[in-house]
Amino acid sequence: MASILVVEDDIDIAQGIAEFLELKGHELDFAYTGKQALALLEQNTYQLVLLDINLPFVNGYDVCRQLSGEQLGQHLAKVPVIMMSARSHEQDLLDGFASGAWDYLKKPFSFAELSARIDVGLMKSAPQPTTKVAFSHAGAELDDTSLSFTYNNIQLQLHPIGYKILKLLLASAPNTVQSRNIHAHLWPHDTPESDPLRAHIYKLRKQLKQHFGQPFIETVKGVGYRFHIDESNEN
Repeated sequence: MASILVVEDDIDIAQGIAEFLELKGHELDFAYTGKQALALLEQNTYQLVLLDINLPFVNGYDVCRQLSGEQLGQHLAKVPVIMMSARSHEQDLLDGFASGAWDYLKKPFSFAELSARIDVGLMKSAPQPTTKVAFSHAGAELDDTSLSFTYNNIQLQLHPIGYKILKLLLASAPNTVQSRNIHAHLWPHDTPESDPLRAHIYKLRKQLKQHFGQPFIETVKGVGYRFHIDESNEN
């Protein structure tokens, strides 16, 4: 589960939160003042912070501002902070979000709501999957995650069929891929009555030409197509 810092000066509330979250499998640290919270944040790594506003010495707003700033390190700016407070006026919420809080939980709250807010905060802060490069050739890359083509740090989103065509050609570059093999890959079960491959190649070439200044796809007469970079015709 998650490593969570609970910053709450009310011992009874802190104990109740502890009993509930430990049953959920979370690992907890506790601070009862703003100064204690800042010291723990400098020494340890947490995945989420539950932060009361009315704290001795340094209030929750100031703790959150320092957490979001450079004083405690840039990595801490990505730690989700859920503020907990009996303050329910609109300005209190606005001040909380302005100080860098991700969420605002009004006291009294149910443990079910607390758990749900924590789950959302952890989900939003979870590392995103890294880009998956399907194939690369001579500075050109295809990304399976976004279905995009990148060349010279310029990215273009492709139609799924256009992406499949370019993927086949790039995987075989600089060799030629026979038209029948491309056709069989795109339509393995049903053979269209008309030949749509030429139309898709035409559209893909036009899109690439407009975006990069060259079409990247060469026709090899009587055989098929191949991926080709014309280095003399770059933008």
